[in-house]
Amino acid sequence: MVSLNQLIAVCLLYVVALFAVAFAAERAAVKGRGDWLLRSPLVYTLSLSIYCTSWTFYGAVGYAARSGLEYVTIYLGPSIVMIGWWWLLRRLVRIGRSHRVTSVADLISSRYGKSNLLAILVTVMAVIGITPYIALQLQSVTLSLTIFAAPATLAGGASEPINTAVAAFWIAVGLAIFTVLFGTRNLNVNERHHGVVIAIAVESIVKLVALICVGVFVVWGLAGGVEEVMAQIDRSPIGTWQVEGGRWTALILLAAAAFICLPRMFQVMVVENDDERHLQTASWAFPLYLMLMSMFVVPIAVVGLDLMPEGSNPDLFVLSLPLSQGQNNLAIWRFWGGFRRPPLW
Repeated sequence: MVSLNQLIAVCLLYVVALFAVAFAAERAAVKGRGDWLLRSPLVYTLSLSIYCTSWTFYGAVGYAARSGLEYVTIYLGPSIVMIGWWWLLRRLVRIGRSHRVTSVADLISSRYGKSNLLAILVTVMAVIGITPYIALQLQSVTLSLTIFAAPATLAGGASEPINTAVAAFWIAVGLAIFTVLFGTRNLNVNERHHGVVIAIAVESIVKLVALICVGVFVVWGLAGGVEEVMAQIDRSPIGTWQVEGGRWTALILLAAAAFICLPRMFQVMVVENDDERHLQTASWAFPLYLMLMSMFVVPIAVVGLDLMPEGSNPDLFVLSLPLSQGQNNLAIWRFWGGFRRPPLW
């Protein structure tokens, strides 16, 4: 079993690696090197994965375990926006570039005579709205730490306490330092934050590979193959299609609105866009990324409900399932995938 100290050391190593990637990208941008990578449509598409937060990473499985196929609304909203409304996003990018905007508040105020009062109002609303959202991200990371800090709970034994408040505080401090170093030290509206964008792109690859690895382990290592896991899904309430039209529509619209309006999404989609033609690539590549992210959600949820003790938190099946089978390295890789990225802008 992996100790908490070992996990912290591994996390520090991962953060240091992200710092190194971001620093190298910043240096390359200053020297005018690596434009083929820094300004590639692939990196831009991967940076949009900032939509998939730690809570989405863990919570999608828990959502599926509790509400069945309703979890797909998390991914359908952004996919519909990218596939069917990419021309609207292109117009948004053009407006952002012509008005030299750096935030949602700046964009809205620029459409109404550069009203400072309106910009302040929108900023305050964004801060109030996003604070509990950030709290959820920190909660997801600290909850995942408790799985490693209290391995005995998987077997029904006594647990080793962990101060989640202190853990969340230091995680927030570390991510804030990253953001200050690579995101906010220069407020030039013409500047692109290549270091942070590259770090997000690298992290999105780690996240996708981690989830696929756990999915492959669950389907072929625990369930016995595709046919067996499909039979489990058919026997489970999760496999029952219960589509409430009004509820699904509301959730899809909410996910679509979040994809467009969240400050971090506006930053990477509009402010960090070097070429509006990148949206054409992202219009099909990003929905493909979301499809791959969601591909193993239901199998993990179904197998977790069958194998894990009653009362186990389904949000943490992606960690508790590998740990319960002694797959410590896979669990660490999975924890890396769910480790929260820098809280951008």
